[in-house]
Amino acid sequence: MASEYQQTTDVEIQDRVRTRYRDSIDQLKTLGFAELCCFSETVKALGLSNGPLGPLGVLAASAKEILRVGSDLSVSTFLLLMFSREYDTYVAPFGLGVKFYTSFTDGTFLITANFDSQAISDDREKIYKFARKSSIQAAWKHHRTWVADLTATGRQRNYQLSFDDFARLSCREDSYMLKPKFSSTAMFGDVGSTTLGAVIFGAMLAAAVLLLMAIPNLLHALYPAGWFVRNMGKPSLLQSIPIAFACIAGSWFLARIQKSTVLVDGIGTMHYGQSPLPDGRGFISTRWLVFMQLPLLPVRSYQIGEEVSRSSAQKQQAMRPLDRLHWAQIRGTLWHFKWWYALVILIWLGLGAWALLQCV
Repeated sequence: MASEYQQTTDVEIQDRVRTRYRDSIDQLKTLGFAELCCFSETVKALGLSNGPLGPLGVLAASAKEILRVGSDLSVSTFLLLMFSREYDTYVAPFGLGVKFYTSFTDGTFLITANFDSQAISDDREKIYKFARKSSIQAAWKHHRTWVADLTATGRQRNYQLSFDDFARLSCREDSYMLKPKFSSTAMFGDVGSTTLGAVIFGAMLAAAVLLLMAIPNLLHALYPAGWFVRNMGKPSLLQSIPIAFACIAGSWFLARIQKSTVLVDGIGTMHYGQSPLPDGRGFISTRWLVFMQLPLLPVRSYQIGEEVSRSSAQKQQAMRPLDRLHWAQIRGTLWHFKWWYALVILIWLGLGAWALLQCV
């Protein structure tokens, strides 16, 4: 179920939104954007309406966004919508960065984000998304050039900008991302990567379940007479942990031979980091195994060259695998996610402590 979008006239909320995103708003105004309205993006059931990993997204947003939880457990995020009349483009700043949206009368829909996330290149659906960590100015330059290139081919931009039109585009993006991706070869570039992505998704999910089961398994070995383990049955510690690590190892190997990254509900492979090359003609990025979009294991570092265009709307990059991992970049990525790692460890230890108390 896609998110629901609605304008908000609450003055207090509007002031809080402008204060929270003041720096981004000021930068966008210098680029020619003006405010259109404040709005809310609402998900039902604490995010579960957007899939099993939805609550994790709500938890991640709670530290950076302005949220309100309703009596029906719906969660609303409040944001500011801005627009450019010159390029018929919307932009919305939020915790991760900004996203620019432009649509055309033939159904083509362009999205540019200035933060790392899953790219989209689907000729059938006419949805294209370019996402790379960069400044607002650099992202806007890329998006503006992209729009100008398509306009030069004869495509007409949708010039009737309104909140209802923006909500329609956002729902279109949400619906696309919530569709099953296993059979979508257009999005992932090739059948082989899609197949490997499905296998990696299943193996990583199985590993997570088995490692979570390791808590009662370990307690069963230490306290076989405890109430908790007696009511949990008799799982096998010697089976669950080796199988879990075998799943992770297999996923890592498959990710090395995968041609392009695939992310399904936050699980799969993704690139993190950008270390500029000395000649300035590209950068180095590292592919990771990720779970809930949290980088777990570095797979391989790549030299990513200048962009090449396969069509006027589709963007692709030349990638060359390096012989060694870029450890300086890997350390930077780990440090960037340090609080999320700490949170996961605390949750795991908390579950272990609770289970242990049941045995005392």
